[in-house]
Amino acid sequence: MELVLRPVNDRFFQEQVLPFLALAMSDSAQALESLHARLADEQGRLLCERLLSSHVGGGLGGVEQEPWAELVDRLTFLHWGPGASGWAVVGQRVGYAGDWDEALHLALMVEDPSYPYWDARASHGRRDGFRQHPVADLGLASLIGGQWEPFPAFPPDRVFSTQGRGEYVPREQYAFADWAWRSAGTVAHWHVNLERKLRRLLARELERLRPVELPESDEVLAYWLGKVPQPPVLTVAFSGLGRRSASWIQELGVLTSHVREAAQARDGLVTLVPTGRA
Repeated sequence: MELVLRPVNDRFFQEQVLPFLALAMSDSAQALESLHARLADEQGRLLCERLLSSHVGGGLGGVEQEPWAELVDRLTFLHWGPGASGWAVVGQRVGYAGDWDEALHLALMVEDPSYPYWDARASHGRRDGFRQHPVADLGLASLIGGQWEPFPAFPPDRVFSTQGRGEYVPREQYAFADWAWRSAGTVAHWHVNLERKLRRLLARELERLRPVELPESDEVLAYWLGKVPQPPVLTVAFSGLGRRSASWIQELGVLTSHVREAAQARDGLVTLVPTGRA
């Protein structure tokens, strides 16, 4: 199953998208009218108008589902910019698309020192549990799992759902869904700490491989940090990655490059698990 990760304009998401979705829970007509007035995007305005014309009152129960899903997808996964007459789509930034299970595996390797990545059965079980109840405070892994930080003012799984996953517990300030978001400030914090976490991962693997050495470890780190364009040819496979170690090292470099580029552009990040077989 695929995972999609894309950068988003942080100001647009915080000032427009989040308040719009929060208001739509209780008064979708007012939310759509307010959004319509702030958009200079023709397609977005047309979708607002269609939803208002078919509106039957109340919150999300009163909106037509197909144009609603199209509008939310447009708001959350395209790149927006401010203009003289309102917010408009200014293009679609290149994002990440890859296997959801593999991306979660790699993110947990980086974020969680206790994750048993070298044990196929144990790591698979941990990932299955994580998808059903993603843990907070694990950075990129929590985002890929669909957990929300900070706690949103609306249930994200009610905005839209692709796999049927979701939970919204106000008393615990905990929410997750098939899609999730992180602010530019959070992404920048991840970027600052990324090198330390990658070094920690390499140190664990070097310890695991002893007495065998991994002579390319510095080159692997340089690739993950974007200092060289390609990963090295490995003479020794990472013990936790086996025969696919070279491709997984490359995939982790792709993931970290998206965090780095979003941080440099001061963008937030949004993830989505598209509709498909679980």
